[in-house]
Amino acid sequence: MKLQFKILIFLFLMLSFSCKNELKSVVKHHKSHEKSRQNVPYSDAVQVDNIYFLTGQIGKNHTTGKLVEGGIEAETKQAILNIRSVLNHHKLTLNDVVKCTVILADINDFSKMNTIYRSFFKDNLPARTTFAANLVAGAKIEIEVVAARK
Repeated sequence: MKLQFKILIFLFLMLSFSCKNELKSVVKHHKSHEKSRQNVPYSDAVQVDNIYFLTGQIGKNHTTGKLVEGGIEAETKQAILNIRSVLNHHKLTLNDVVKCTVILADINDFSKMNTIYRSFFKDNLPARTTFAANLVAGAKIEIEVVAARK
């Protein structure tokens, strides 16, 4: 009886360790809710379980299709409003943002950008990276975020 019990335990352990318990993530690619962005070659947001990776937003008014006027401050505000619109579409808010990447056309605009940024991100401050690079469409700023549904 002892030998049978040991064999049974051994088989149970072998079976337990040999079976892989793979967890599969659910990945969803979300097209834009904006009519003007229906045919772009990327997703507005990609959802992996409860994490949302949003496409970078520039200071473009999606109704007019043009960059807003007023320099870095106006473009920063519009970029964040665009982000907020995408988040709202997915029943998320700026408080759900856990990571921001800010790309400036001119790193000397950092202080002006930061003043506007602070007016939107007050609580639950996300982690952030900021750097300078050439941007599309003559934009002064692009911001991308990662948000987590709580």
